[in-house]
Amino acid sequence: MKPSSLRIVARPCLRAASSRAIAFRFFSASRIIAKFDASYDVVVVGSGCSGLTTAIVCAKHGLKVLVVEKTQYFGGTTAYSGGGAWVPNNRHQPAIGVKDSAEQADIYLHNVLGDLWDEKVPVYIESAPKMVEWVEENSALKFKPVPLPDYHYSIEGASVGRTILTSEFNGRQLGKMIKQIRYPLQGYSAFGTMQADPAELAYLTNPFSSLSNFTKATTRALGYLSDLVRFGKGAYMCNGNAIVGSLLYSGINLGVTFWNHSPALSSILDGSKVVGIEVLHDGLAQKIEAKKGIVLASGGLARAPEARKYIPNEWGASVNGGTGDGKRIALESGGVMPPPNPDNAIYAPISLLNKGKGPIRRFPHFAIDRAKPGSVIVGLDGKRFASESQPYQEFVSAMHKKGIKKAYFIGDKKFLRKYGMGMALPWPYPIFNLKRQGYLVSAPTLTELAEKIGVPADTLTETVANMNKYSETGVDPEFNRGGNVYDRFYGDAAVKPNPSLGKCETGPFYALAVYPGNVSSLYGLKTGYNSEVLNAEGKPIEGLYAVGLDQNSVFKGTYPGGGSSIGPGMTFAYRAGMKISGDVA
Repeated sequence: MKPSSLRIVARPCLRAASSRAIAFRFFSASRIIAKFDASYDVVVVGSGCSGLTTAIVCAKHGLKVLVVEKTQYFGGTTAYSGGGAWVPNNRHQPAIGVKDSAEQADIYLHNVLGDLWDEKVPVYIESAPKMVEWVEENSALKFKPVPLPDYHYSIEGASVGRTILTSEFNGRQLGKMIKQIRYPLQGYSAFGTMQADPAELAYLTNPFSSLSNFTKATTRALGYLSDLVRFGKGAYMCNGNAIVGSLLYSGINLGVTFWNHSPALSSILDGSKVVGIEVLHDGLAQKIEAKKGIVLASGGLARAPEARKYIPNEWGASVNGGTGDGKRIALESGGVMPPPNPDNAIYAPISLLNKGKGPIRRFPHFAIDRAKPGSVIVGLDGKRFASESQPYQEFVSAMHKKGIKKAYFIGDKKFLRKYGMGMALPWPYPIFNLKRQGYLVSAPTLTELAEKIGVPADTLTETVANMNKYSETGVDPEFNRGGNVYDRFYGDAAVKPNPSLGKCETGPFYALAVYPGNVSSLYGLKTGYNSEVLNAEGKPIEGLYAVGLDQNSVFKGTYPGGGSSIGPGMTFAYRAGMKISGDVA
């Protein structure tokens, strides 16, 4: 490599850059670069599950790796997520009595995708199970099976258990670095940072129902208090936080270097080859050599100004750092974007908590609460518009099609105490502040509740009365709620005859405003089989890779099952790491 041929692609600097860095940037763009400030084999931009996966694959192969994170916290949107990965034919399915195959997955995806079929789909089907095996055998991350059906359960090739969840991780192993991991969303933890696996909710929400429940709940609470004193937050990590914690821990043990507060500014090119990257670190723009490659894993573009071109103008629950840095850097380096997908985001109904000070907090209602029996979701006309239990992508798609900008999630006293509603956790957790802040609206009767939220009282009363009748017959003639295996999975098995239908009749009644929203983008860069960023001619740009949300969805925006973002994200990150390391995925 000849130093005289190196160049930095110029671009407007980030607001966070100091005046000294700004002057350096524009001066650098017009002069010959004589040297780098630091040298690594691989630099990963972003610290969600995809970036961390590539980092540990490369580090495990003996490469020197740097991970740069734009924000204060490591973990990206992964840290907010439920931590599920959609992986067909995975090693955990037999444990729940499921026999899957690559052929069956191929049939299912052909049926789901139709004309959106991508040539990388067979690569994904083959590599995803290998990724799970490699990660579990070479890192602290462990998965566990769950009998969740595919979202398109009635289509040929559908199966159960392709969504695997993340096992809990003891964050105490991270020491003080645990404070640098992104906090879970409010409502997915109690008392701020006390996390819980879904399997633990049975005893955490019923601590006084038995001596066993009381003992388990007390033990968890005491452990949490101990962690607060020691670390300033809970150290028991679940769901997406567990993915981040376990991979970060593995990376540290493998010698990976981690920088936070370090946004990536521009790529450094030698001709058409990417040989380094400029990063703002400790207030200075630093030129970092990447001998084997730059991996873009910056979290997509859901918070970028141009996102409105591709994603409906609605509330988003992704992290603030996902402003399209990966896209920008790749385009400056010769990369291209494919045609937009029919859907360019993962949709979910979202509720909002506005405390008056600080940012508005957002809660994505995936399935845990709205799918439970006794809930009703109505539009401003007081009528239902879809099955409350259907997958989040489809539920919000129904809101889009029917022009519903705001809806109300309705439950009664028994429902709230047993299942919770968004950030309002089940009993015995307090809800006073959420009512005072206007997040949760309550009234003694449905008529009074309707008046408070501005929907027709007679219509709402009739809607709820109909749902109460459906709960007795077990049949929802309007939207067939509970009439399929997916709905029943997220219902309450103890409720008969339909685990998805229950009565809403015991005051006080509660209402929670929900809006069509998204939790991440799905539109990203055009890439090859090993996540190489491709140019306009379809050829790989040497030294540049894109994974996770920076890479266009292999499913072109469709959603085959829970974890259809994390599964492909980690799989193609694994393939990128193997390619960079000279191994075979």
